[in-house]
Amino acid sequence: MRILAGKYKSKKIQTINNSNTRPMMSKVREAIFNSLQFLIEDKEVLDLYAGSGSLGIEAISRGAKFVTFVEKSKECIDVLNKNLKELDINFIITNTAVETFIKSSINTYDIVFYDPPFEMGTDKVEKEINNLVEITRVGSFVVVHRHKASSEIEFSKNYEIHREKNYGQSKIIILRKL
Repeated sequence: MRILAGKYKSKKIQTINNSNTRPMMSKVREAIFNSLQFLIEDKEVLDLYAGSGSLGIEAISRGAKFVTFVEKSKECIDVLNKNLKELDINFIITNTAVETFIKSSINTYDIVFYDPPFEMGTDKVEKEINNLVEITRVGSFVVVHRHKASSEIEFSKNYEIHREKNYGQSKIIILRKL
């Protein structure tokens, strides 16, 4: 996998080689970043369920001011550290569960990438997304990645759907906070 555009275009991103993770296809990442292309520069970004960090690193390459990566898996954090090693950027990696991070964060964000495991239950997904209201700014975007066959998510009235589209097995929903 490689960074698609920006300062670090074509830099290789290592991925995790186990059945619990699934790197996002390049065409899906490209569609997400095409939708947000003029909204990333100088923004505070949160990459939840970061895995190898491909979404947060792509945001860094495209000019994000700061990225917070949240990941619970030690194996993923090791790969994430390798992927970030040579980048001259501002970031932090937080080794904790996403739900815990959301509840305890004192920072607010402009863009959130929310990419939980496909098998995660809809109730937990809804709860975490709706709790993001507390740590996102008005006008911020939450990018949700789910399996296209996943149950519909009921979003808080604090969000509007900015864009929704399926790409192969993936469903991408971009929410804007009102």
